[in-house]
Amino acid sequence: MTAVTYLIAGMLTWGGIGWLVDHWAGTKGIFAGIGAVLGIGLGVYLIVRRLGA
Repeated sequence: MTAVTYLIAGMLTWGGIGWLVDHWAGTKGIFAGIGAVLGIGLGVYLIVRRLGA
């Protein structure tokens, strides 16, 4: 359950930051997509680092 939480939280957090950058820069979803992918990658990193999976 912790692993799923890391993935979802990373995707929502970094996707949200990307959405804010999109809103500020006037782009349409580019940074939100990049942020979501980055969040998933960081979530996987945290899973491997903390849970040793």
